[in-house]
Amino acid sequence: MKEYAKNYKNIMVALDSNHIHEYVLAELWAYAPLVKKGGYCVVSNTIIDDMPKGSFPSLLWDVRNNPKSTVYAYLDEITNFEIDRDIDNKLLISVAPNGYLKRIS
Repeated sequence: MKEYAKNYKNIMVALDSNHIHEYVLAELWAYAPLVKKGGYCVVSNTIIDDMPKGSFPSLLWDVRNNPKSTVYAYLDEITNFEIDRDIDNKLLISVAPNGYLKRIS
């Protein structure tokens, strides 16, 4: 992906696959660096962390093991992204609260 992305001026990453914490974390480490300053990495389904525990009994993700828990862990490790809360404040409904990560440096 690095080779492919180097030919583009702007890259937006949208993560929406397996929602297990460790999987999303690996995706962030792999793909977020492709985003340039001012761009976004959007992590979908962070809403899972705000739902009642056990809402998805047949799935492996749940409260504290989901995209939002991953966003917080990732942001604890890096300084070049931040949550763009302006987007959250504009949306009436979203499956990605705190999942709009803007590259700031």
